[in-house]
Amino acid sequence: MQDTSRPIAAAPLPGRPKDIEGSTAVLIATIAGFGLLRAWLAACVGLTEDEAYYRLWALVPSMGYLDHPPMVGWMIAFGRSIAGDTPLGIRLAAILVSLAGPLALWRTSAILFGPLTGRRAVWLALAMPLLAVGGVIITPDIPSVLFWGLAGWALAELHVSGNANWWLAVGLFAGLGLLSKYSNLFVGASILLWLVLVPANRPWFRSWQLWAGGAIAIALAVPVLAWNYQHDWASFAKQFGRVARGHLSAAYLFEVVGASLGLMSPVIAVLAALGLVKLVRAATKPDPPSALLAASMLPFLVYLLVHALHDRVQANWLAPLYPTFAICAALALGAADLPTKPGQTFGRLGQWAVGSGLVLSFLIYWHALNPIVQLPGQKDPTSQTRGWRALAAEVERLRLASGACWIATSNYATTGQLAYELKDSAPVVQLTERIRYLNLPAIDPAVLKCPALYVELDRRADQALLKARFGSVRKLAGLTRTYAGVPLAGYAVYLADGLDPATLGP
Repeated sequence: MQDTSRPIAAAPLPGRPKDIEGSTAVLIATIAGFGLLRAWLAACVGLTEDEAYYRLWALVPSMGYLDHPPMVGWMIAFGRSIAGDTPLGIRLAAILVSLAGPLALWRTSAILFGPLTGRRAVWLALAMPLLAVGGVIITPDIPSVLFWGLAGWALAELHVSGNANWWLAVGLFAGLGLLSKYSNLFVGASILLWLVLVPANRPWFRSWQLWAGGAIAIALAVPVLAWNYQHDWASFAKQFGRVARGHLSAAYLFEVVGASLGLMSPVIAVLAALGLVKLVRAATKPDPPSALLAASMLPFLVYLLVHALHDRVQANWLAPLYPTFAICAALALGAADLPTKPGQTFGRLGQWAVGSGLVLSFLIYWHALNPIVQLPGQKDPTSQTRGWRALAAEVERLRLASGACWIATSNYATTGQLAYELKDSAPVVQLTERIRYLNLPAIDPAVLKCPALYVELDRRADQALLKARFGSVRKLAGLTRTYAGVPLAGYAVYLADGLDPATLGP
């Protein structure tokens, strides 16, 4: 099935002018430079609470986990095997994705809308603060964004070439996305929307490659299905159970819009919104490339906006759409920002959009390394990366002085951070939500029968839990996690003895 409507001018052409080749070389060098900068930052900045928790997944990779599909754990395990159990090793996959993602975006936008739009989209994506942070921090959003983008690239190649074998690649990337985050289910919804609503696409239903690609995606998702089946669908219940929560309110909608303005950077966010409107209008004409891009965005975007009417939408949930929003912003610049010189990528508006986004991104990088304003408490999201080594050293001192054999906690964040800092000394065991750690080896019962040092945030310290689990409980001290003399969080420390290991569970 050959699609004759593809934009011929969008395909790469030999003998391009040297000024265009020069701007392309600058962009490639910028992508590489960003990769080096992010690698340095990854090595220097302490782990976030979620990263420390996901590291525990990577210690013994599994087919699934309570919170998410397993891909982020597998990626961390890969990075640790190369660069060790260090912040850089834990985050190495994020650095590599930050190099591959822009190239996929470049190719996708260039073959659909032309080389100039392709370069613009990549520059705009590089300037988005959320993607800038995502190039350093390893979370399930990293593989989710990557495989969402690669599935979109394969669809673009399919559309332009008419080669049905691209359906196999679409299925591969969609399936890997299902191993990354449950939101990647919307890739399938987008594909179905594109096939059904665009009449020229409906003959694809007669292609065996389409169905083979779907089979590949389902086969790749089997580990997630198997883990959930074995554990009473716990992960599905945790993630999909939030869909029906909350009550009707516009507050969360304003919240997610405000967060998007900051995380895309304001100028790029406005351009992206204008470009999305332009894209949807073009898709109804119909314009095949616009229809493809609109279909890739709208199902997930509509779901998130509806969800925001009754419950909070975390800002990072929109991450898979950010590269596509970069294309929308590039399209919005198409008529309004004509370059003043041959081969130039942006006029003044585009330069301002990219420049302001890069400044904001670099300020975030600088603040992560050296806080511009050091606020007490945990009001600053970057505060969770600081002060853990000194706190862990004090915890270890108290453990040795009290004769405790292990560390007890009751929250995954404290568990992950202390487990990383104390990996060469005592085991760290969360007393609650044991299903989070089914991948890890069982703790020696002889160790659990020894006294434990319970360490937890003051506001989360659970004395009732301790009294229910242990025969004797005594408060030892209060500790404060600090950075540069500024208190970040207070922790209660108890000495607990007399645990029945059977009450802890697996």
